[in-house]
Amino acid sequence: MRSLVIIVLGLFCTNLYAQQNISVPQMVETQCMGCHSDSITNAPMISGQSMDFLEFELFNFRDYIREHEIMNQVMEDFSAQEVKEIAAYISSLPRFTAEVDEHPDADMTQGEKIFKVSCFQCHKKDTSGTGPLLHGQRTGYLENAIKSFQSTWYAPRPSRVNMRIYADMLTEQDIIDVSAYLNSVN
Repeated sequence: MRSLVIIVLGLFCTNLYAQQNISVPQMVETQCMGCHSDSITNAPMISGQSMDFLEFELFNFRDYIREHEIMNQVMEDFSAQEVKEIAAYISSLPRFTAEVDEHPDADMTQGEKIFKVSCFQCHKKDTSGTGPLLHGQRTGYLENAIKSFQSTWYAPRPSRVNMRIYADMLTEQDIIDVSAYLNSVN
């Protein structure tokens, strides 16, 4: 069943921009924001992210450096100029923030402490950090993202080196705590 859903999404998520010659705003609205808005729990909210970060990630998906079944298919036909236009547009959008998730097992004080010791240097509350904006993302997305740094390794992605150092120090409870804290602050 999962494969069927991925195939259907892959077919839907073909390069509408190139095929139909629609504008970047129309393409982003119809193709990107269905998954990357405040309504889907396992995809990051991308509006308002740093243009440099978005370009980096979109090129990684396009060039299959970062593997993701759907995102690789979505990005594979875009030219370098189109990727830059998409990143510029998405970064110009107002930032979405998720509703605060109820997480009774989380210790928000501990989560804040972990963030201030290990994360804040790269993940600012604005786009001045070297990492993506994490404040206001969904708890579940953040938990999965942190765990992915503990379980996967992508040598071409320099951010993986730094993130793995910090992520490997976190326990399951630490991940819950810092994710819930970040979800609660905008």
